Amino acid sequence: MSMPLVSVVVAISGPDVHLQPVVEGIGKALTEAGYGCEFVFVLDGPYWRVEQELRRLESDWPLHIVQLQGGGLGESIALSAGVAKSHGEYILNVPPYLQLEPSELTKVVAALEAGADCVATWRHSRIDPWLNQLQSRFFNWALRLIMNMPFHDLNSGTRGFRRQVLEEVAVYGELYRFLPVMARRQGFRVVEVKVRHREEKGRAGFYGVGVYLRRLLDILAITFLTRFTQRPLRFFGYLGFAAIAIGAPIAIAYLYWRITVPQYSLADKPAFVIGAILAAFGVQLIGFGLVGEIIIFTQAPNLRDYKVEDIVEGGAEEAPKHHLEAVPAAAEPAPELAAELATDVPALASSIDPPLAHAEPSRPTDAQPLRVRELLPGEDSRWDAFVSRHPLGTFYHLTGWSRAVRETFRHTPHHLVVEQGRRWLGVLPLFLTKSPFLGKNLVSVPYAVYGGVLADHEVAQQALLDHAAKMAKELGVNYVELRHLEARPGDRQRSPLYVTFRCQLPEDPDQVMARIPKKARAEVRCARLPKAPAVTEGKNPRRESFGIVVTADGTIDELFTLFADNKRRLGSPSLPKRWFQAIQDEFGKAVVIHRAVDPSGRTLAAVMSFLFKDTVYAYYSGSLTGINDTGVNNLIYCEIMEWAVRQGYARFDFGRSRAESGPAKFKHNMGFEAEPLHYEYMLIGPGATLPAFHPSNPRLALPRRLWSKLPMFLANRLGARLSRYLP
Repeated sequence: MSMPLVSVVVAISGPDVHLQPVVEGIGKALTEAGYGCEFVFVLDGPYWRVEQELRRLESDWPLHIVQLQGGGLGESIALSAGVAKSHGEYILNVPPYLQLEPSELTKVVAALEAGADCVATWRHSRIDPWLNQLQSRFFNWALRLIMNMPFHDLNSGTRGFRRQVLEEVAVYGELYRFLPVMARRQGFRVVEVKVRHREEKGRAGFYGVGVYLRRLLDILAITFLTRFTQRPLRFFGYLGFAAIAIGAPIAIAYLYWRITVPQYSLADKPAFVIGAILAAFGVQLIGFGLVGEIIIFTQAPNLRDYKVEDIVEGGAEEAPKHHLEAVPAAAEPAPELAAELATDVPALASSIDPPLAHAEPSRPTDAQPLRVRELLPGEDSRWDAFVSRHPLGTFYHLTGWSRAVRETFRHTPHHLVVEQGRRWLGVLPLFLTKSPFLGKNLVSVPYAVYGGVLADHEVAQQALLDHAAKMAKELGVNYVELRHLEARPGDRQRSPLYVTFRCQLPEDPDQVMARIPKKARAEVRCARLPKAPAVTEGKNPRRESFGIVVTADGTIDELFTLFADNKRRLGSPSLPKRWFQAIQDEFGKAVVIHRAVDPSGRTLAAVMSFLFKDTVYAYYSGSLTGINDTGVNNLIYCEIMEWAVRQGYARFDFGRSRAESGPAKFKHNMGFEAEPLHYEYMLIGPGATLPAFHPSNPRLALPRRLWSKLPMFLANRLGARLSRYLP
């Protein structure tokens, strides 16, 4: 007989339960999802009727009954006893009633399969009485405030664990409800999963004073256990010094008056007694802390307050490089990603790569079916690893970009994964966006130039797209927008509006200037040379030079000021400043801001670039008005490419532009050739058409002119709000 994957452990602490719906509902949901399961019921008392009901269910379901002697031992002991009797790799601890919809438990198991060690559930939205909700929210808010823990619903009785967690994390009394907190403290991966709440039949209203007092004491206990068990002197020292800081000045003041004023008496001065007691109590508390430190020191060899993730021996496999490494080692492009560079064409156009080709691996076997599902909590690192390995993966596919979008603009993510067994075959990042200008749509990826499907083969891609179309119909959207950089198999609506510009970088920084066309190269030279006026007479006339210096130490404030001014001048709403800060906070050293500074120290232009794999993406930019004659725009991009070569990067991505627009012509004059972007659309809603809300639309000419006349402060305020609706 094969061992079950999931053990459902239920603690019974009273006779008034009806367990048949629990067993049948949960058992059916897990079985239909392909998870073998067993039930372990722990009876914390002599509940004869409950035991008889379970005996009747034994013929239909794998079920074990554990009878604790005496009763009233508490849920922590009951849980430990149930785990000892269980056989599953994953443990589901559920209450003796259907607190959640049974199908929601598959999310908990899926999160454990995805790599989580402990899964806490968040009943969302709650449908129990409002007073119960209020008390629960206050309890969880207090925990988040005191312990800085991210959990929203520790009162939920449904949780999932790997067996190792319950074997290594010790709990007692009523601390079982804090198991996710204890597991997180001990180094286990803990995630929180939103689940659909089911109406609960239980008490509504206020509990006794003793219940609230016990909850308060539990919070104090768990705070101490999670923050001070390894350093008790910190806890007792804080309290001791606080008591001394309050009591000592009071006592010293009264003693001073007693010494300096002979007739002054302390007999009727209760404040002196209180101060002296506080000071003495503070000294005692510090002593308690020192005793605790001595005990910890002497017992340290026997303590194991950590979790070993893995042990790697030998060097058979090379660990993959981190996808956000800021300064990668120089490497030759892979043969399937780059063509040989022509040597007889000096312009950068000669070094532009052909579209990336993805070698198709073997197709999936029939042994296991493909399954498409949404990304689960705790899978971000696995997603990023897949993106980093995939030849078509871009910076904008990373989960960091998605987190920044969600936190800044509050769009809802619906990221999809296609897998066969436990092997991932493809991913598709999607966001549900709602806009009065564009309607309700699924976009891959908002505020990014690239996105769309990453799949190992066409079968996996089609599975993702079919699921996305099904989801789009359920959500009632107009279309699914896929911002593909390269062409993908299939016949879908395409937009020819945008083009992109990329090139392969040379091996020597000095060769960057040589590849730039003659006119742009002259502007770079004049911008870079020490400041000097133009000379128009004599044998060697020359243009004015400006002495502009480019450095990689720009700030968000400088970039945003220039970027927002440019957007207003062009008649478009600016992104909010918090968006740029969110990107920098998320990616750290993988975001670089170059700035061009004139001899007076004034910042003329700034560019925010992203670093990913072997590519530098020059993305957001801005410059002062009326400085085109300085050549600063040519200079800053030339300097960024030279900087990229020195740092070991092999490719430069100039980003997208509308075809035949001013920015597109500027990039062409820098020696780049336009590549069409393969923006594809799956039209879902009735009468859905390709989006037409873009600057090229003549109907937007008047609003753009009006926007360009707005005061800067008003344009920034309105733009920060409107940008949410222009993904």
